Amino acid sequence: MYWKIFLLLFSILAAAIVQAQNRRTVPNRKLDCVFVNEMQSEEMQVFGPTVIKRKALLLSGDLSGNEKAIIFKLQESSLDIFQYVGEQPDKLGCEISRYSTHGIHVPWPQQGKEAITDIWFTVTIKHLTSRFIATSFVRKVEAPDGQHSEANVDDEASDIGDTDTLLVQVSYIVHTSTPLITTKLKQDLVLDCGYKIDHSTDFNIDWRYQHKGTKKKLFSYNGRHERVEHLEEGVEVFMDQIKNGNASIRIRNIGIKDEGSYTCSVYVPPLFGTQTIEVEVMESPIVSVSPDSLSLKEGDEQKLMCEAGRYFPLDVTVRWLREQGEGHMLPVYMSNVIFSPHRRNTDGTYNMSSFFRFVASLRDNGVTYTCRVEHVSLEKPIKRHIQVKVEAQPQIFLFTLTSVAILVICTFLVILLMRIKNITERNKKKPY
Repeated sequence: MYWKIFLLLFSILAAAIVQAQNRRTVPNRKLDCVFVNEMQSEEMQVFGPTVIKRKALLLSGDLSGNEKAIIFKLQESSLDIFQYVGEQPDKLGCEISRYSTHGIHVPWPQQGKEAITDIWFTVTIKHLTSRFIATSFVRKVEAPDGQHSEANVDDEASDIGDTDTLLVQVSYIVHTSTPLITTKLKQDLVLDCGYKIDHSTDFNIDWRYQHKGTKKKLFSYNGRHERVEHLEEGVEVFMDQIKNGNASIRIRNIGIKDEGSYTCSVYVPPLFGTQTIEVEVMESPIVSVSPDSLSLKEGDEQKLMCEAGRYFPLDVTVRWLREQGEGHMLPVYMSNVIFSPHRRNTDGTYNMSSFFRFVASLRDNGVTYTCRVEHVSLEKPIKRHIQVKVEAQPQIFLFTLTSVAILVICTFLVILLMRIKNITERNKKKPY
C-alpha cells in the first residue's frame, strides 16, 4: 500500500520536474527599434520606393509597452533572438521590416495547423561599432489563450497602425560576429556566418565576393543532396560543422586582392537570410629619415629626406615641422617640401618620399626637424626627428677670406686704372 503511494508521488514529482525543464521561459527584454516600411507609388520607377520609418518596440517575457509605438511581442520559441546580443541597449541598433516571400508558397511548420499563409518580418540587431549583426525572421502568430493581438494583419499588404501590437515568433536566425574585419597582409581570416532554424529542414549555403566591379562565387553547398557544388581555391569550409549551423569560411594568406565585400547567404525555403562582411586591408607605414642627425658649419647646404614605406591604402599624409627648444614658439610647418609620387610594391603596398633643402645658419642651431606621418591605420601619427647643430665659421677663416677678397678687389682696380690710363694716352692728340 505504502509502496503504491510512494510510487504515485514519485511519478507526479518526476513529471513536474520534466515539465519544468521543458518549459522555456522567455527572458524579459525591451529594445527600441525602428519599423521601416517601403511604400509603393506611381513615381517609384523614377524616384524609387518611399521609405517610412516609425517607432517600434521589441518585447519579450512579461513586459508590456505603454509607449506610442508599434509593439512586436515575442512569443515562446526554441530560438532566442537575443542569444547573439550581449551589449547594453544604448550600444545597439534595431530595425524591423516586412519580409515578402515573393509568391513562394512554402508554409512554415506550425503545430496544430495545416497550410497557412505566413506573414514575415525581419528583425536586424547590430552593434553600433560593428561587433556583430543578427538578423531574425519572425512570423506573426495567433494570440494564445489569455493574450490578444491588436493588429489586424492578415497578409503582406495589410496596414500596421502606429500603436498596433503584433505577436511574433522567431523561426530562423542568420548572424555574424565579424561584420567588419580590418587585417594586415598574410593573415588567415575566419569570416563568421552562422544560422539557426527552429526545425530540421533542407537549406542551401552560398558565399560570394565583390569589390570594385569584380564578382565571383566562393562556395556553394546543397543541403538536400549534402554536397559541395563549388569551392574557390584558397577558401576553406568547416564541413564537419556545417549541419550544426556553422557556415563560416576561412581565407588564408590575405592579400590586397582579398579586400572587399563577402556575402554569406543561407536559403531556407521560403526565407533567404544574408550577412555581408567587409574586409579591409591596412598596413601601417614604416617611416625613416636621413640623415639621423646633423652637425653643420654655417653656410653649409643640406638635404633632409623622409621615407614612408609599405603602407596601404593610399591615405597617407607627410608633413615636415621645424621646432626649437622649450620656451620657444610653436612648431612651424615647412612649405618648401617636395614629394615623390606613390610607388607601388609587388605586394600592393606603397612607398613615397619627401625632402627639402636648407642652408645652415646659426638660427638652426638646436633646431629639430620632424617628419610627421599620418595614416588611416594609425591611432596617432608616427614622428621621426633630426637634431641639427650648426657651428659658426672660424674667425681666422673669415679673416683669410676677407683678405683674399680685398686683395682680389684691389688687383682688379689697379688693372682697371692701368687700362684706362693706356686708353687715355692713345687717344690724346699729338702736337705735331
